[in-house]
Amino acid sequence: MARFHARNVLIIGNGPTQIGRDTESEAAAAQIIEIFAQKGRNLFYVTNDANSVIPQLDVPINFIVTELTVNNLIQILREHEIDVILPVVGNTGGLQLAEQLNESGILKELNIRTMGVTTTTIHNINNPELMNKVLRHIKEPIIPTTVVENEKNAVMFAKRVGFPVLIKPIASLTKTNRIKCDNEHQLQEVLETAFKVSTTNQVAVEKSVVGYKEIEMTVIRDAEGSKLLINGAEDLNPIGVHSGDSIIFSPTQTLTDTEFQELRASALKITEVLKIKGVCHVQYALDPTNGKYFVTRINPFFDRTTAFAARATGYPVATVVAEILLGKNLREIELTGVQKHDALALIEPTLDHIAVRFPTWSFASFKNADQELNTKMKSTGAVMSFGRSAEEALQKAIRSVDSTTAAEQAALDESQLSEAQLINVLIHERAGEVYYLLEALRRGYTVDELAEMTHIDAFYFYKLRHLIKVENRLKAHHFDAEALREAKYFGFGDTQIAHLWRTTPSAVRKFRTETAKVFPTYKGVEPTAGEFPYLTNTYYSTFEDEDEAVQISGKKVLVLGTANSQVGTNSAAEYTTFQTLRRCKALGYKVILINNNPNAITFNQQLADKVYLEPLTVENCLNIIQREKPDKVLAQGKWQIVTQLTEQNIEIAQIPLSRTTRSENIGADYMAVISKINGQTHLFGIIGVDQNRLFSFAENSVVDQQLDTSAIDEEANQIEHDGIFSVMLKKEASVLKVISCVPVAIQDLPFLSLAFNQDFAGMITEITLTGTFQIEEHPVRMARYHYEHVYPYKQFGLTQPQRAPYSLAIGAKLEQADS
Repeated sequence: MARFHARNVLIIGNGPTQIGRDTESEAAAAQIIEIFAQKGRNLFYVTNDANSVIPQLDVPINFIVTELTVNNLIQILREHEIDVILPVVGNTGGLQLAEQLNESGILKELNIRTMGVTTTTIHNINNPELMNKVLRHIKEPIIPTTVVENEKNAVMFAKRVGFPVLIKPIASLTKTNRIKCDNEHQLQEVLETAFKVSTTNQVAVEKSVVGYKEIEMTVIRDAEGSKLLINGAEDLNPIGVHSGDSIIFSPTQTLTDTEFQELRASALKITEVLKIKGVCHVQYALDPTNGKYFVTRINPFFDRTTAFAARATGYPVATVVAEILLGKNLREIELTGVQKHDALALIEPTLDHIAVRFPTWSFASFKNADQELNTKMKSTGAVMSFGRSAEEALQKAIRSVDSTTAAEQAALDESQLSEAQLINVLIHERAGEVYYLLEALRRGYTVDELAEMTHIDAFYFYKLRHLIKVENRLKAHHFDAEALREAKYFGFGDTQIAHLWRTTPSAVRKFRTETAKVFPTYKGVEPTAGEFPYLTNTYYSTFEDEDEAVQISGKKVLVLGTANSQVGTNSAAEYTTFQTLRRCKALGYKVILINNNPNAITFNQQLADKVYLEPLTVENCLNIIQREKPDKVLAQGKWQIVTQLTEQNIEIAQIPLSRTTRSENIGADYMAVISKINGQTHLFGIIGVDQNRLFSFAENSVVDQQLDTSAIDEEANQIEHDGIFSVMLKKEASVLKVISCVPVAIQDLPFLSLAFNQDFAGMITEITLTGTFQIEEHPVRMARYHYEHVYPYKQFGLTQPQRAPYSLAIGAKLEQADS
């Protein structure tokens, strides 16, 4: 039997950011760790993510840097006498590692148990055949699949389950994809080739669900079997496009009540049978013609859909799960926001708004990438938005795509496409699909035509057609108060209206505020839809009469968040914002955050006093600034939004960070990290740069002999502003020469903070806000680290260049080198 009173808990992290893996797991881990630490657990967190915020938490945590392999974990289990492992914040990789640990026998040998999900369930989840067997046993429908050795059996199976079917050779001699067959004739043609290329003379035949609706259900269960449906969500795209590349709506928009209740009951049953203690995300393929469904995926861990569910409903999923993992049941857990004694965590969220998650891409940076969307995820991030209608939420989501990625949302200029080109992109989905759908409606395509071509439910085309109607009314009625009021209610931004009126956003704003008297109101995001009094700190804008937001009093700072994860800044920007918020609170500010990344760590309720989940546009920022009247507005780097707000006479304190990591085209041997404060320079230390662009600590004795520190001081004196800087050094003969001095790069800041045991983001924030900072001496971590950027070339089907530019990295990883 496993030890019941577990003290030493190993939490398996998620690894570096990459496509399909943002900061959602680490956001959950941070909240769980804080609650576990309060209960006296001895915590170990293992990851190789260079941008992890976990070392910066204000709780005792043993942060272990290593590659996430089973052998490394076995060594950790033995060395630290681990009682329990928690794999559910490690995404799919966490479950796979837990499975490998169980198979190795180490868990049984050391009497270690898993937390949240049993080893049996982990084994079933990792083995599709076993999982299908479990689902068949509980009479949950799975996609019919078989392996055949002759054409006759393949045809019989296809007739039994119905066309279309998918064909794939077993153990193929060449790389092959599944081929769709719509009728018996196609099937016979494909089978002839498929049998020839199979080394076993076998072919897998599977019923095709391409074109079915994709529905996602998120459930929480406790140890005594109480269960809640936290959220139901519906993908705009049918099966065939990865859910991470689809626009997603919550609550579900096109399901009948019968369909919804069947899927809800199914998700609850699956979570019960698997004995999940915590969160479980179940995906379905729903036949739009008859309402029958298939279970397609089960994720008993924190993923992007879980994060979206928490943001969409306001239900604190991670903190409730933490309490469940520590032994509490739902009926015993209090939701801190609910102002009613009998409204505990055992309450299914109800939404009085529409939430949308909207994918974003980075194809502008990878010109040769295939931009067609399929079952392989390609988006590098996402934004989300709220509205009182599907139209408003969708329009705000479109506007949420910040200026740096707006051009990437439509890979082609939709207005310039020929009819043949437009039809092609409608049939073969690609990034920025919603722009092509809108263009088709503008050209007169009917709802039925588009629904047939795209297999997207007609409901969404009626919503898009309504937006076109509002758009046309704006075009026909320039500076008309009623047309403006309608457009604002359905989510149009001042910039969009200015384009249609052929004027400037400032002119629209002036007309809206001074003549039409149309102003936004703000609604709270909370899980009871107003049924109970609820104290929330998260709000979104709309254009209705009632306003639910109360202005914060006291000394305030407004922080512009990171928005969607992008190549270059990625999770390092989220790390920096996380540390910025913490330092602002430490300086005595009430903190207001504007952000719209559904996976953001900074949505942790302890970080900001008030959160506006809004598009980071000039209009929305101005609305909030004029409403809250903050003492300071803080932003990272020189964004276009910062320049635009400055032009509107908004004074912004810019954190002096480089948006591109250290001088990329300069060959250097070492990098020094210094601070410059009020004319005084302080050297924190020096790290080496080897030929593979990996960082490790330089030998201090060698550096001390070769470094001319006066040259660093002289270079620092040339810089106008104070802050933290990277000084690139080149070895010439027996002397280290200064060749570059720039603000520390946002991508490198998390690693440098870990390596030098300093909070550089906090320092920069304090210097920016107060003009000074008292340097504290902390012992440099004695470990030697290798630091390497992670790129998305492989996911895009591209060959990574030998010297890939740092500005195209999507994340970064660490390795602790041998001493």
